[in-house]
Amino acid sequence: MAIVLSLIVAAVFGSGDFVGGLAAKKTAVVRVVAWSHLVGLGGVLISAIVIENDFIWRDVGLGAVGGACGGVGVALLYRGLARGPMSIVAPVTAVTSAAVPASWGVITGDRPGVWTWVGIAVAMLAIWLVSSTDDEPLDSAATPSAGFDGAALLGALGAGAGFGLFFIFIDAADEASAPWTIVGARMLTSTVLLFALAIGGRAAVPRGEGLGKLILATGVLDTLANVLFLYAVDTGDLTTVSVLTSLYPIATIALAAVVLGERIVVAQRVGAALAVAATILIALG
Repeated sequence: MAIVLSLIVAAVFGSGDFVGGLAAKKTAVVRVVAWSHLVGLGGVLISAIVIENDFIWRDVGLGAVGGACGGVGVALLYRGLARGPMSIVAPVTAVTSAAVPASWGVITGDRPGVWTWVGIAVAMLAIWLVSSTDDEPLDSAATPSAGFDGAALLGALGAGAGFGLFFIFIDAADEASAPWTIVGARMLTSTVLLFALAIGGRAAVPRGEGLGKLILATGVLDTLANVLFLYAVDTGDLTTVSVLTSLYPIATIALAAVVLGERIVVAQRVGAALAVAATILIALG
């Protein structure tokens, strides 16, 4: 069950990233993240009230801390994508975001079987490959010929660590309090980002060209993925769930190919095939 849930989480995360990417083409990324997180906060708050799970302040706090780590991860990722080669920044971030919670899971008691370990190793390679891209830095002022320097590498590692820590803090919450942990995460990130936008005079609701619908969809998908992740780690171990969840770029790439007609490079095709093999190996374990 945990494997199936993890793959669903990856598909939903990847779909949310695709829709969010479309929205980011129409307005600033920070506005997309801020308003989509506010939408997500509303949805998950209603869900938490309806589900009537236990309200535990500690778990709301864990969600807030995790949300802060994820927010730092987003900031470092977009900074890295703007300044360093995407073909390195994206996969380093993706692999790190899987490795950090997987390592923590092992440290805290997860004991995957031999086949599961083989599957995890294959999945790590798959994550690297499917995250590969031939795109240049987003910042036109950047100098691609300067190469991938140490600062860019540290930024990518920091971004992945931020995402990985988010998963760790979410996993640390009590099962009985789900989805209040996500309420804490979204409450912090949406409040901080909207406050920052208000200071800059850019907090107005984004409008035009279907932007509102894209942001709404981004918020719903992203928050749904986080809630499903909670249930996935409740039925399985953090090590396996975090690695399978990090295969989310496959969904993003597939949607980009189908909807936008974007080209899928050979490395990404190989990565997708390895992801299937990794899932089978983990299931055998």
